[in-house]
Amino acid sequence: MSGELIRCFVAVDVFSPEIVRSVTGLGRELEEAGLVGKLVDPESLHITLQFLGELERGLVERVKEQLSGIAFRAFPIRLKGVGYFPGGGRINVVWIGVKDPTGELFRLQGEVTRRLGELGLKPDKEFKPHVTFFRVKSVRNKPQVLELLAKRSGFEVGELTVDRFKLKRSVLRPEGPIYSDLMVVRATESERASEG
Repeated sequence: MSGELIRCFVAVDVFSPEIVRSVTGLGRELEEAGLVGKLVDPESLHITLQFLGELERGLVERVKEQLSGIAFRAFPIRLKGVGYFPGGGRINVVWIGVKDPTGELFRLQGEVTRRLGELGLKPDKEFKPHVTFFRVKSVRNKPQVLELLAKRSGFEVGELTVDRFKLKRSVLRPEGPIYSDLMVVRATESERASEG
């Protein structure tokens, strides 16, 4: 089975009870307003640092090598604000914004991109950190939904400490993607730049 392709991406999980409560409540509000679709499973909430697509197993191993060399310290982020893609009058997914007060999330994403770029893996779009939490099938009452989204544009979801990132596998299913961890890279307590 050497020809097997593995669909994968690099991400930061954002699972926490506080965030799940906020996101679930917001999802119910949107459904009541007229959004028809599916809330993303709480355990699957994440910020994509780089989507890699379908890779051969050998390349996945080289990706792991590159990612394992990244050293970073734990840092805080805030989940705040609600928006949707693609924009205008079309609502395909609803997302929560990510605030990066220290700039460390952008630094980490830049390092991931730089290292994976050495393998010829370039990001397909500019990094705009967000957490997709609702996949939309249809909209029953668009004016009401758009009004609620506008009202919630500054919605405070919660704070989170980023102390790891992951290489994740995505298996596409009709009921939604199934994610699993291929690798976890944890933050260092102190810089280990002098090692090795």
